[in-house]
Amino acid sequence: MAILINRIKRILDDYSENVYVVGGAIRDRILNREINDYDFVVIGDAASISKLVSEKLGGTFVPYAEERGTYKVVYEKTMMDFTQITGEDIEEDLGHRDFTINAMALRLNDFFDSNLIIDPFGGLYDIQNKKIRCVSKNSFDDDPLRMLRAVRFASKYKFAIEEDTKNLIKEKANLISRISSERIMNEIYAILKSSESFKYIKMMDELGLIDSIFPEIKNMKELGRCYYQVLDSWYHSIKTVEEYENIVKELRFPSYMTKVILSYLSKDLSSGNKLKDVLKLAAMFHEIGKKDAIYIDADNHIQFFNHDVKGEKIVSGITKRLKMAKKESSLIKKMVLYHANPFSIYVNGMSNKAMFKFFSDLEDDSIGCLLLSQADVVAAMKGQGRLNEASCYRSFILNMLRRYMDYEKTKTPLLTPLDIIVNFDLKDYKLLNQILYELRKNQFYGNIENKDDAVKFVEERMKMEKI
Repeated sequence: MAILINRIKRILDDYSENVYVVGGAIRDRILNREINDYDFVVIGDAASISKLVSEKLGGTFVPYAEERGTYKVVYEKTMMDFTQITGEDIEEDLGHRDFTINAMALRLNDFFDSNLIIDPFGGLYDIQNKKIRCVSKNSFDDDPLRMLRAVRFASKYKFAIEEDTKNLIKEKANLISRISSERIMNEIYAILKSSESFKYIKMMDELGLIDSIFPEIKNMKELGRCYYQVLDSWYHSIKTVEEYENIVKELRFPSYMTKVILSYLSKDLSSGNKLKDVLKLAAMFHEIGKKDAIYIDADNHIQFFNHDVKGEKIVSGITKRLKMAKKESSLIKKMVLYHANPFSIYVNGMSNKAMFKFFSDLEDDSIGCLLLSQADVVAAMKGQGRLNEASCYRSFILNMLRRYMDYEKTKTPLLTPLDIIVNFDLKDYKLLNQILYELRKNQFYGNIENKDDAVKFVEERMKMEKI
């Protein structure tokens, strides 16, 4: 940080009295956090100054938002925005910012002297007291996305949103509909990066943002207490997110298994979103089809017939409306559609047939589905005080993960396609694929243990074809 700022100070020596560092860089400097983004406010020609910095540093100049007088310089891993000042002076410029913790400035020359921080709205006080406070009552009218940013900052810094700011968000929550779905989802994904995002999902709900962004969730709130949940479907879904986050935090699995699970969870999807965070949306939505699937049987028991299928259809609409990337959308829909399958396997006795179908349908997403299933079922059982049953279900998921590892081993064939073609003079490729599938299935079932067993199996299978 010091090296870069000193280089910029030298480059802008003739202009440094007219250049301010503002916003997040000041906030993060006070909090002793790493700074990778700098915002500079320029009294004068921001375009010329940013081009000069880019040229001297050997960075990349980007005319980012020329209509607002903003120009971006990318240097190594650091992003720098240079923006024409808004208003008569720096205090007026800071008055247009979102929150007090982001409405502070230092002249470029004074960057290393905290005593010279320009702080007209009490940002230092709010940082010391861990508060998110909006700069003005018009803040959310100017940019409704700031309401989600308030939650994101709360999650990132473990700050509380100040009461008047909370009330203002509740009053203005419906304005979020003015914002593009892409910008909304970027903030949602950033919130989900928190290891305790369930708290901030609850916060968004209490502020009225969840209903404005995901109106379909209202149905979950209307589905009240029953055998499967202690309060309502939405409350259970938040508890499922909490349980999932605990599982991911602790990962109480054998080391060989943990390595595979971590590799799966750390996958990048689109735009840097981690798979483990996107799964939290699946946990949020997993019961979204229940209200449309209510069925009361002959014994007056409530059932939810095909709620997974109905839920997948609803979620498909949500992901389309919010323009989620294909990978994220596909994962969420798949998890909602299959989330009940592991419990079905559990109550029906872990048959090889059911497990093989589940694993072959989902492949490596079996891992995500099993973790979500554990979170779902254990959250419900713990809520009802059924702790022994919750422990049994955890053991079941562990066994399912072991069987998934067995399934993965079957991907290394005991006989290759070439082995079968050459040794059995097989020219029917449809039959070849069928035999390979059956070999793999029987290997998983434990009927085939080695290459000799595999040869005998194919011999018998070929005899059947000749009959």
